[in-house]
Amino acid sequence: MNIELSKLQSLLEPLLAKKDIRAIESLQAFKASELDNNILVIVDENGKIIASNSQRDILNNWQTSRFNISIETAKKAIKSTRSLTIFSADRRFLDGYVNLCVRDLSKGLRNFSCGFLYYQLDIAYRQHQARSWLVKQSMYIALGSSIASLLLALILNLRITRRVLKIKNTLNLWSKGDRSVQITLKGQDELVDIANMINSLVKQFSDDEQSLIFSQQVNDAIIQSANYCIIATDTRGVISTFNSSAEKLLGYKKHELVNKKSPAVFHDIPEVIARTELLSKELGIKIEPGFETFVTRARHGQVDENNWTYIHKSGRRIPVRVSVNALYDAHGRISGFLGIAHDISEQLKAEEKLEQLAYFDQLTQLPNRMLYNDRLNQTIEMAKRHNAHFSIFFLDLDKFKFVNDNYGHEVGDKLLIHVAEVISHCIRKSDTVARLGGDEF
Repeated sequence: MNIELSKLQSLLEPLLAKKDIRAIESLQAFKASELDNNILVIVDENGKIIASNSQRDILNNWQTSRFNISIETAKKAIKSTRSLTIFSADRRFLDGYVNLCVRDLSKGLRNFSCGFLYYQLDIAYRQHQARSWLVKQSMYIALGSSIASLLLALILNLRITRRVLKIKNTLNLWSKGDRSVQITLKGQDELVDIANMINSLVKQFSDDEQSLIFSQQVNDAIIQSANYCIIATDTRGVISTFNSSAEKLLGYKKHELVNKKSPAVFHDIPEVIARTELLSKELGIKIEPGFETFVTRARHGQVDENNWTYIHKSGRRIPVRVSVNALYDAHGRISGFLGIAHDISEQLKAEEKLEQLAYFDQLTQLPNRMLYNDRLNQTIEMAKRHNAHFSIFFLDLDKFKFVNDNYGHEVGDKLLIHVAEVISHCIRKSDTVARLGGDEF
């Protein structure tokens, strides 16, 4: 259950961040089609249900849902970094909760708002399926034992021996993947009954195999159609999944990397080395620069989300936000890692523009009063620490109002820009010249 919740969290968080409701609904519909899925409810950071088994709950507050969602457990899951699971009183169902967090720019660039995923599995159905599977396996074993006994008992009978060999040869073809061949025997004895039984079992196995292939194809289609970069690796760091968005972002073709290379091939090496040193100091363990730099936190059950620099095949540098999660097998052991990345070039440009607007005068491009005060306070503290001195010059322009009134504000603005350039050329690089407002510098 925890593995499945982790996978769903990894797929849904980027979709929530992009507000891709159609993709979220498609994923919910696919999971809802699974027979052991009793309830699947997706709640956004505002507490609204955006996908559910019940259409009448859509866009309503999750606390009013017709499903018996535990308010206390849901609130714990929103604040927790791990998924939470609870058995129902009759132990028929297993309820799972996991948070779904997206960046909340209204609270700052490093703050997140979280919704959650509520997932209820029908344990009784899964147990029934497991029992059915055991029965089938027992039938296969019993069938194998019967065939072996017949071979030993009828070895001297040429006619029977040939028929047994025909069964064996057909089974051998089945084992190699050819499900189209049937065992055809004439007569009305026990061997014919066994052949018919084997034919029925193999047909059922073939149908189950086709269902599994279809399910895998649907999962692959979701991954390939996602407009964010999805890369999965084994525990050693060899790439096993590389979707089409990753090909577009990095310029590599799937066949160039899958089962051949590590994600380190498209990372900035100096950046990886520097980040490794910081991570080693932070965790108090020795980490070798390379793949372990990306997955050490994930190996300890944490989600590692950081900004990195990808290197395009052409050499172009691409700033990205990467989230790394561990993948687990049926025994709870780590079987690989999943990385989801998206290009943050436009986001960084927006942040840079915000910083420019906040700290620099838009006319002269000099530091504004806010940045000036910050640098002044730093200089005062440094002077105190080193018992040093510094100078502050306050300048304004005489008769600047006369220029604006007689020649217009456009000429006045050009004069201010020229004055800023003159003053800037008269100071050292370590000094600061700022426009405090109007004609004051």
